[in-house]
Amino acid sequence: MREPVRRLEFHILYRCTNACVFCCESEHMRNFGPYPASAEDVAAVLRAKRRQGYDHVTFTGGEPTLYPGILDALKQAKGFGYKTFVISNGAALSIPEFCAKVLPFTDELCFSVHGPEDLHNRLARNPKAFSRIRKSLENVQRHPRGPFVMINAVANRLNVRKLPALLRWASGFGKVRHFLVSHMAPEGDGLKRFKGLTARHKDIAARLPAMAAVAESKGIALRVFGVPACELGGYWKLSNDLYFSPRVTVARAFLRGGGVGWLEEPSLDATRARLHPALCRGCRLRGKCGGVFRRYYREFGKEGMRPLP
Repeated sequence: MREPVRRLEFHILYRCTNACVFCCESEHMRNFGPYPASAEDVAAVLRAKRRQGYDHVTFTGGEPTLYPGILDALKQAKGFGYKTFVISNGAALSIPEFCAKVLPFTDELCFSVHGPEDLHNRLARNPKAFSRIRKSLENVQRHPRGPFVMINAVANRLNVRKLPALLRWASGFGKVRHFLVSHMAPEGDGLKRFKGLTARHKDIAARLPAMAAVAESKGIALRVFGVPACELGGYWKLSNDLYFSPRVTVARAFLRGGGVGWLEEPSLDATRARLHPALCRGCRLRGKCGGVFRRYYREFGKEGMRPLP
């Protein structure tokens, strides 16, 4: 029986302080930057979805902390009974006063960090990007209320060898409890630069022994997104697909009749933009593993994929 959908992902605006070279939302940013959610939109979506049984909301974008009404949105969500999750690059959360206001209404917080200082700034195309992340983590660490803190690192050709060091750095902040290595998604600018910038599966897998050791010693959950579980070798249980929860995304879109409105897109499994080659048929993780990105398979073929017995 399929798990009921209880998670809502809400793209409340399409603005950002960074311009990541692999940004999967770049086209949406260009198309819908002038169309943030209104306060009425936020209230209506939260109310409607709560009535439908949703109990977890992710505020994302763009950079949701730039949304002028983010504090009110978080308060409303908590008032409706949602667990709240904010995905951020550390923009406004680097300001102590702002951080102190939003943390009491934030249950989960994910920071996007893609390398040590110079490399992160280069990938984010913002010379202040890493310093904001560091200040945000310091602000969260000092706050008496501790949300569940995650780190998301988009693995690519430039940073893959530095992932163990990045995890060690992140583990120095005691409130970081989860570290996700995300394969570069072939969408937006990530699609445009995919062949030249993507990390190979084998290069990600090669970093997992060192990363798993750090994660275990620090009590951090380590997960990998976007890589077939079989290519993780003996670390296949780190596949994020095995922990996937179905969700509905509410985001801006062009309407068929013209104009801009809201689109609801369900994601009932981890197969977005991915495929299962014929060799997957005999794998014991068929139905749980999301497979390989279609674009990756087109560029590099099956590589080390093999069915798990």
